[in-house]
Amino acid sequence: MYLEDLESAAYATGQIVSASASEPVYVVLDDVSTVKNGEPIHITGSGWMSIDNQAFVIQDLDTDAKTAALYGSDASGETVDFADLAMWSLSTFVDLCARTYSIQQTPATSIDTTTLCDDEKTSLVGFRDPGSFTFDFFIDPTDSNYLALLNAYDDGEERMLEIVYRNKAVRTLPVIVQSVSETGGVDQAVAGSCTMKITGAPVLTQPPDSSQPVEQYNLSVAVTPASGDSPLHVDMQLTETGGAAAKYAIDWKDGSALETLVGSKTTTHVYNAEGSYTASVSATVAGKTQPAVNANPVTVAPGA
Repeated sequence: MYLEDLESAAYATGQIVSASASEPVYVVLDDVSTVKNGEPIHITGSGWMSIDNQAFVIQDLDTDAKTAALYGSDASGETVDFADLAMWSLSTFVDLCARTYSIQQTPATSIDTTTLCDDEKTSLVGFRDPGSFTFDFFIDPTDSNYLALLNAYDDGEERMLEIVYRNKAVRTLPVIVQSVSETGGVDQAVAGSCTMKITGAPVLTQPPDSSQPVEQYNLSVAVTPASGDSPLHVDMQLTETGGAAAKYAIDWKDGSALETLVGSKTTTHVYNAEGSYTASVSATVAGKTQPAVNANPVTVAPGA
């Protein structure tokens, strides 16, 4: 389950080569290596008021032709030419690491319209409320994903929420974070709960063809040497399968600031104090922050 992070820079951007004045709009993108079915992309600079400065969920993605349909779009009434400088962007998403979640849709109101002229009860169906989304999670106050959730509560802006099912189907919902609560006690984990207002109709994107296996992203982290005297200089090597991360956030677990690694899978660090350290790495893949992966422990002995 992933929530759009409006505080971070866009995960990916590119140019829209062309678009069809139809319902829905079909676009040709310059690069589709960072987008997937079910992802919401933002459109700017097209010159078409029907799609400019809006987000649409990608469906029917063809990676060979670099084409995709924008769910819910309608440019059939556009009469001006599509602009050459039209751009698309994909926001960064954070993993909410939920324990449980629930979608509550409010039923439409039944309006009684019976009159003395009627032989039986008559009624009309009123507006339907899209409802709310709630989920529970464990709180780590230093976790960047938790901080992003608090930012979403503070600014009250609409964001896109993605629920990715095991079969790779994606449900995309526009939401506003209404509340974030925390509970804790003696000898128990600190738990949190969040309530989001669903502000529009959900979009369900079907999974890819099951005959085409989808490889799961995996990351392994190796730190060498595993022991030595302080100050100990160590090297980190990242190995990934099933995808390519845009960046990595490294926590060396010695009180130093988080390190962001971009464009490389190796880095170095110095442990200056004795102790045992287990670094962790969070990769951002396709705009989503993956759960942290621990490296092997490193033991630092006092220097001579």
